[in-house]
Amino acid sequence: MSFKYLNKDQDIFDGDDGEDVYANEKQLQARLEYFESQLAGLSEGAPTDERIKSLLEIGRIQVERYKGADAWEKAFTAFNLAQEDELWELAVEACDVMFLSEGPDALVALGHALWLGVTFPIDPEITVAMLQHLVEESPEEADTRAVAAAAAHYITSVRCGADDELTFFTSQMLASVADKHSHITDQSTFDLWRKTLKLDEPEVFLKKLSGAVDQLVDDKWWIDRDKIKKKLDNET
Repeated sequence: MSFKYLNKDQDIFDGDDGEDVYANEKQLQARLEYFESQLAGLSEGAPTDERIKSLLEIGRIQVERYKGADAWEKAFTAFNLAQEDELWELAVEACDVMFLSEGPDALVALGHALWLGVTFPIDPEITVAMLQHLVEESPEEADTRAVAAAAAHYITSVRCGADDELTFFTSQMLASVADKHSHITDQSTFDLWRKTLKLDEPEVFLKKLSGAVDQLVDDKWWIDRDKIKKKLDNET
């Protein structure tokens, strides 16, 4: 399953010859110039989300061009703008670009994406994609993979419902993690594995996910989590 927000305006070339590489670079350059002109043309009073979206598109293009430092710069600027206006879904997307840029603090960015993506009811596809990153970054035998997959399935069940396509996808993700984690291929063994790791208890695996996020961020928080939690508590 592909995640639409990770593939905005992308053209995919399957060939390996030089002509395809050259054509792809030309298209990337054209797209880059387009979004740079869009950004430059925004008036001072333009909506913040328009500025952020242009920055993110530029950042994604720079990731594709292997210009990690440029991608990070644009995405971090977008993140700060999003945080100021509490545009949390865009903040998560900015963190994703920073993670994909493979900069020195890429895992710190992933930690922020995970915390914000779980804390706020943003587009579940985006949250699942961030949790997928955590699955892919963790060793196959690590419990963190299981925790991330369980959290993804729980979030889609709550935000989308049991019969949604994305919920089915996360159930398959969890089954795949179980197979790689403990070589589980049948339902009864899967149920036992899930119960043993307490992946059927959200209060347990979400706490473990929080611990994994803390390890990723390593006290380099760019947000005031206490302030955010306090505001959320006052809204409920």
